[in-house]
Amino acid sequence: MALRKERVPTQPPSIPLLSITSYSIPFKVPGSQRDRQLLHYFCVQGASEISGFLTSDFWSEIVLRESHQDSALRQALVAMSSLHLDYITSDPVKSQAASIETLDNYGKAMRTVRKRLAQSSPDTTKVALICCVIFYCCENTLGNPDTAQQHLSNGLELLKSISRHSTQMEKAEMKGLRTIFERLDMQASFFQDDRVPILSLPHWEEHKAEYDALVPKRCFSTLQEAHESLIKLQSWLYSFINKNADVYKAGIESLSPVVLDEKAALVAAYNYWSYAVENFQLAEAHDEHTKYGLRFLLVHSKICQMIVDSKFPVNDEIFGASPNPAAHEVLDLVETLLDYTAKLNSSPSATQTPRRNFSLESGVVAPLFALALKCSDESVATRAAQMLSLSQRREGLYDAQTMAMILTHLRKSRDGEKEVKAELESSNAATSALEYHIPNGYEGGGIHKLLVSMSI
Repeated sequence: MALRKERVPTQPPSIPLLSITSYSIPFKVPGSQRDRQLLHYFCVQGASEISGFLTSDFWSEIVLRESHQDSALRQALVAMSSLHLDYITSDPVKSQAASIETLDNYGKAMRTVRKRLAQSSPDTTKVALICCVIFYCCENTLGNPDTAQQHLSNGLELLKSISRHSTQMEKAEMKGLRTIFERLDMQASFFQDDRVPILSLPHWEEHKAEYDALVPKRCFSTLQEAHESLIKLQSWLYSFINKNADVYKAGIESLSPVVLDEKAALVAAYNYWSYAVENFQLAEAHDEHTKYGLRFLLVHSKICQMIVDSKFPVNDEIFGASPNPAAHEVLDLVETLLDYTAKLNSSPSATQTPRRNFSLESGVVAPLFALALKCSDESVATRAAQMLSLSQRREGLYDAQTMAMILTHLRKSRDGEKEVKAELESSNAATSALEYHIPNGYEGGGIHKLLVSMSI
């Protein structure tokens, strides 16, 4: 676990206590009134917001259950809740959302966890894994993606090492932990595009039967099952593109039968997934939260299907079409999700009304950025960029304002090049997708390295 250097606060201002008269905490909490209030906030609001558009057993059950048993873990959870509360209630233009007192408590929590992990016990591994996720969340709240990814990497390596001991991994609690690590593993790989997922699937050629079992042929039984299946399909897609990166722009005549066969299997798997989700939608009436959870999954599946269809062999019409109704369909879904978030933000049941939103899980920021970057249809790119800039969201490693800033810089660069070309050729140059105007100095490596190449 990457430990931050101790911060030495100077006369920390007191944090006003929340206006809470009764607590919705499933167990008695020793400690200060502030600790109880922050755990109450986590139970009634924080856990749901951190989970994003889908309910997560990790946040709604595992963390609370284990923090009841372990005081160090509970202190880490209190610190994370304080960071989250500071973030959503602070002025979005402030560079540092966390108060000095919150940062001090976070430093104390990390030292307490470090001492706890030095004392071996049957639950040490489990506590370490949970704390890796909590501290990954904390560092993302603070806007420290590099430190956040170090915590995640430590957790993934630990999880991978104990996976060799099948008896330990067969425990239900460990399976629940693996699920959230699979999601965060994919988030990190999409953010840092040259990063290979640590929990990646085995080679398709040698394990076709396992890949065939990723999606039920008829219907998903739960929304969670559909989400877990989609994460595995995303991992497969990423691995497929990564290992065939040298031919992703090739025509069909330049592709080997193995590549074409795996591409066909991927397309079939995504089609099966869509069919199973549609049957799940039709099987019974769903509550509002489930309906929006389905829309969130559809956003991600449709983006992935567009990526699959655009490569191996190359098909420029997928993102190059103008007009692009498929892209606008995704934006329509995202719009309903953002409207739903605004509705929840203004709910009278909320402990605090958020000025901005933070969730640990991937949500709508990455899909919006992808469409704004890759689509030649200017109406799609403009609409996606506007939704990003207005959303005031951070989703794990992805900050909407940062992504919107990247798009603004790319647009200025493109429009400047377009004006020069128009003057030289005495004609109007065609508008191209923003991804074609990424600086030549960028050689891959994700959002952080892209920012460096753009001198932002």
